[in-house]
Amino acid sequence: MVFNVIGDAASSLNVQTVLLFVGILLLTLSLTWMRHPRNLPPGPPAWPLIGNTRGLKKGPIHLVLADWARQYGSIMSIWIGSCLVIVLNDIGAVKEALVKQADCFSDRIKTDDPQHKGSIIMSNGNVWRERRRFGLSALRTLGMGKRSVEHKINEEARYLLESFDARRDKPFDPEHDILNAVSNIICMITFGYRFEYSDPKFAQLIKLIKTNLSSSSFLSVSFLHYLFNRSEHVERLKRFEKTAAFIQGIVEEHRHSFDPNDIRDIIDMYILEIRQHEQMEKVIEGEVAFHEKTMWRGIRDFFVAGTDTTTNTLMWLILYMAIYEDVQKKVQKEIDAVVGCDRQPVGEDSNEMPYTNAVLMEMQRHKPVTPNAVPHQTSYQTEIFGYTVPANTIVFVNLWAILRDPKHWNDPEKFDPTRFLSGDGKTVKKPEAFIPFSFGRRICIGETLAKMEMFLFFVNLLQRFTFSLPAGKPPPSLEGIVGITLGPHPYEIVAKRR
Repeated sequence: MVFNVIGDAASSLNVQTVLLFVGILLLTLSLTWMRHPRNLPPGPPAWPLIGNTRGLKKGPIHLVLADWARQYGSIMSIWIGSCLVIVLNDIGAVKEALVKQADCFSDRIKTDDPQHKGSIIMSNGNVWRERRRFGLSALRTLGMGKRSVEHKINEEARYLLESFDARRDKPFDPEHDILNAVSNIICMITFGYRFEYSDPKFAQLIKLIKTNLSSSSFLSVSFLHYLFNRSEHVERLKRFEKTAAFIQGIVEEHRHSFDPNDIRDIIDMYILEIRQHEQMEKVIEGEVAFHEKTMWRGIRDFFVAGTDTTTNTLMWLILYMAIYEDVQKKVQKEIDAVVGCDRQPVGEDSNEMPYTNAVLMEMQRHKPVTPNAVPHQTSYQTEIFGYTVPANTIVFVNLWAILRDPKHWNDPEKFDPTRFLSGDGKTVKKPEAFIPFSFGRRICIGETLAKMEMFLFFVNLLQRFTFSLPAGKPPPSLEGIVGITLGPHPYEIVAKRR
């Protein structure tokens, strides 16, 4: 009886606490809403507290934002809960913000989330500049854009071709093999070794990464989104922790075997960088840019960024080659003329293969793998195109709308590689609105590596196989799975040996 009374009292107290918390939260949000700044860019009508969240959930977020962009122009404001978000919808707005006003618009969302400690992607200020400098230097030192990385990619392509060959003429889902092959390139650069396609632990790991990116949403910048989707966030955190544990284990192995006279990979370079900073007692803006306890997070950035995005582009390419047979034949004709069948492609072949390059570029335009890029945040109040943008405002770069802007792209909904070719078909054109790797100071540091991977994997695959959809089965969806990244729904393909 006593326990029942205590239990009832505790339950009543918990309910009262929750109600008080919710009441204070709603009051705070209401006051914040009432004080929101004037002279903001135009945007869709927003509700107090929830903002435009309901409207954003009416469809894939990139499609909703693109529809609003057609109504409200080059720059618009939306509210995700009580968070003000400025959306840049055309190349002019992007250049104004990310180039002309780069000092204001180059930060990432500021957060105290311990998951971001040590991150290259999510850091800001001089700490970010130091980490980005290191990242670029490490990638270049380890062969980005050089023959040594070409060799690694072609070597991995041989494993991929063998795996496809084992299942040729039969329908199969290519995702695991493509994901493993692409991930192995960044693994060799970052960890110093690759993983077999049959490794179950690694298969689970790369699938966790893909699931996290495809199930995450930029709507989570709102506390209300977290509050009402807590179970999703808990599952995402579990997947993050598993990925972290895997990378921390590899980092620990490197610490034990580290030899300053034998630098094997990015982890070794990171350890060396940490020791050099410790000797100089280098502290930037009150923060240590390189620290042993958080180095795994920077390594994770390399690993994740080098795995999912290129995988998605290749998955879209294989699917679209099966659908657009005429495009596939033209690419294969160019491969036969330039590369032939007796050797693997090399980077220099790209200079003589305009149509193949046009297909790669059109795929990145037609299905950008990060349709809203990684959000920025303003560091102080400014004006853009006559509108006020407050300090600490989240900024989306609406890549989907930019890459389908009818002012720059004729018939933008159509998949048409020839839009990137000169009239005689011998030269590749690059319109100013073609920014699949984003723009400005935060442009992807792995752009050169990603382009090399896409070209070499794609040419290797079409040199060996002709792809088609399984007979008698409904055509796969082309809508894509939308999260932070945009990848195709699972599909099966038939690879026929040429």
